[in-house]
Amino acid sequence: MRSGVAKNPRNAHDLVMASYPALKAALPGRLKLALRRSFLRVSSILNAGSNVSCPCCGSSFRKFARFHGLNDQCPRCGSLMRQRAVTLYLRDVLRVPERGGDILHVGPASSIQGWLVSFPGVRYVSVDLDSPLADIQADITDLPFPDQSYDLIVCLHVLEHVQEDRKAISELFRVLRPGGKAVIQVPPSPFEETLEDPTVTDPAERERRYGQYDHVRLCGSDYLGRLEEPGFGVTREDYAERLNLATRSLYEIHAGEPFYACVKPPA
Repeated sequence: MRSGVAKNPRNAHDLVMASYPALKAALPGRLKLALRRSFLRVSSILNAGSNVSCPCCGSSFRKFARFHGLNDQCPRCGSLMRQRAVTLYLRDVLRVPERGGDILHVGPASSIQGWLVSFPGVRYVSVDLDSPLADIQADITDLPFPDQSYDLIVCLHVLEHVQEDRKAISELFRVLRPGGKAVIQVPPSPFEETLEDPTVTDPAERERRYGQYDHVRLCGSDYLGRLEEPGFGVTREDYAERLNLATRSLYEIHAGEPFYACVKPPA
């Protein structure tokens, strides 16, 4: 076996690449979070400056830290471009700091979480099946809340991980109050139709098909219709397109990562 690998290094490379998604899948959430925080602490020192700013934590840097090959990650709070865009939308369009209300954050990211809890009028609850950041450990397909509990739901990059996503969407609709809003985002794709196969469970194959080892689908343009099924009124929002070039540059935000603004009809 050892001599075979030595004679054909491509086999060893393929073995490592095939096992990498499985390795990521096996790492505990707390370890991933600790590694990310250590990386960000170093990046905050190396990128000291004032060229870019993060609306989530208010910090400024010479540039953002690297994330998947791009300078996209705030070295202080870890916000990514999509989270900064949503934060600006929550701040300037939905006016969350002034309006407050009961807010449910599904699959919490520390950047938006830290921003939301900073406002005295916001009553914040986060939920996730296994995230160490969540206030409540629960499945999105069976949320432990009464009907009509929340004024606003934030759910970013969660549904592409959930096999029974239609059930999850129905749960979001159920716990939202009439007239309430849900900001939902899935990774963008160039496809019209959503690609999914529930029989695919291998992390490496999921990464090959859907772009990440723990994704169960690649959402197409038709995903808007899936969000409408329980009764949401849905619009596709690419908030970066509304911003001028100076604002985009300051917050390092670009068009191309849209989200869905979902409204539950009034009673």
